[in-house]
Amino acid sequence: MPKAFKTIEQQVLSLLRNDILSGKYRPGDKLRQDEVARRFEVSTTPVREAFRGLRSEGLVTIDANKGVVVKGLSVEDVAEIYELRILLEPLLAKKSVASITDESLHAAADIHEQMCAASDPHEWAGLNCDFHIKLMRSEEQSRLYEMVKNLLVVAAPYVSLSIYMHPQIQQTDNEEHAMILDGYRKKNGKLVEKIVRQHLQQTLETIEDSVNEKTLGQAYS
Repeated sequence: MPKAFKTIEQQVLSLLRNDILSGKYRPGDKLRQDEVARRFEVSTTPVREAFRGLRSEGLVTIDANKGVVVKGLSVEDVAEIYELRILLEPLLAKKSVASITDESLHAAADIHEQMCAASDPHEWAGLNCDFHIKLMRSEEQSRLYEMVKNLLVVAAPYVSLSIYMHPQIQQTDNEEHAMILDGYRKKNGKLVEKIVRQHLQQTLETIEDSVNEKTLGQAYS
């Protein structure tokens, strides 16, 4: 895929994502490919790819009969995602401590530095996903790794929203990630397991507050 085309696709994806998170599009609204293409003055191809990106993030459903429909964010959905993460991710993190390579640990530390410097909530949420995946990647052949990785991806929009609405939590999350890194460096699996569980529980509580605050338009006010 040509670089310029990919850039257009990512721009459309970012704009549509922001529209959904800000409340411009509400749950149940239909997104029409030709209308979005005219709005952003692009062809329908990058719009179609952006729709697929929104579906992978859990923000829309794509149905042969109903078309592309905004799914929205719900407390029930985020609670289920994080209940599963809280059960599975600390276990995977503990397992990965013993097998993580120096290369992966250095890469995770580099991602952490980028997160500390990031100002855009979605950028931070994407880096957050990369950070956790990088630390646990030594277990990527396992079924547990695949399950946790999928949960990280679908959690990302909720993480973005929580930071839009409560920017101050970004600093707290960065500090907790530093603690997780330190646990990996010390090869202390039990400590990492404990910190990851506490980190996920606190994140869930913040996200639930953010989703409950709906109007989502407050995210940009």
